[in-house]
Amino acid sequence: MALDNIIDSYERDGFIIVPDLIDSEQCDKLKTEAKKILNEKGNSDASVYVHASVKSSLYKQFHQDPRILNVLKKIMPDGIMFLSDKIVVKTADKTFATPWHIDCFYWPNARSKLSVWIPFDDANADNGTLTVVRGSHKKNWTMIDKALPNGEFVYQIADSDINKDDVVICTVKRGAGIFFSDRLVHGSTTNSASIDRYTVISTYHASADDEPFDLSFPAREILSY
Repeated sequence: MALDNIIDSYERDGFIIVPDLIDSEQCDKLKTEAKKILNEKGNSDASVYVHASVKSSLYKQFHQDPRILNVLKKIMPDGIMFLSDKIVVKTADKTFATPWHIDCFYWPNARSKLSVWIPFDDANADNGTLTVVRGSHKKNWTMIDKALPNGEFVYQIADSDINKDDVVICTVKRGAGIFFSDRLVHGSTTNSASIDRYTVISTYHASADDEPFDLSFPAREILSY
C-alpha cells in the first residue's frame, strides 16, 4: 500500500497493512531476542509478554524505528507517544485462537490508541495470523467477561456478534506491519499447523501528559509532537 493512500484506508477500515516494513535480517534478530526474553522472564503458559522494551535494548530501539514512525505520522496528526509493547506467540504448544476483542476494553477512560502488529514469521490462516473485522472500529460492542483457560483475554466479544462478511484473515509475509485502531475488533486463527508465529505488538497514542493508566508502562516516551 502506498503511504499516500493510507489515511483514507485507515479511517474507513480501521486498519492498514504495510508489506515489507522491516527486512528478514531484523525479523531474525527480534525473534531470537523474543525467545531469550520469554525463556528468562516469561510464564510458560502465557502467549503474551508485556514490556519487551523494558527488558531489551533491541526492542527499545525498535519501537522508535523511523520506518514505523513514518507510517504513524500519516495517521496520528497529534504527535506520537510510545506506550508499551508485547511479544505474542503461537507455537506447537500454543495453538489456540485469540478470541475476538477490542483493545480499548483493556484501557478504559484513556485516550485512543493504535497498535502495530509485526510478525517475525510468515503469518497465515494455518499458523494463527491476525484476523480483523473491517470497519468494526465505527461500531459499539458489548464486552463479555470470559477468559481463556490460561487466564488471558478476559474481555471478549461474542462470535455471534460478528458479521462474517466483514472478517479479514491477514495473510502477510514476515516483516509486514499491520496498523490498527484500539476500537477494531480482532483476534487470530488457530495455529493448526503447530508452527512458530512470533509477533511484536507496539502500542502508541497521541503525545500528551500522562494519564493514570500510562503510569504502569515505564518504557513510555514521546517520539514526536
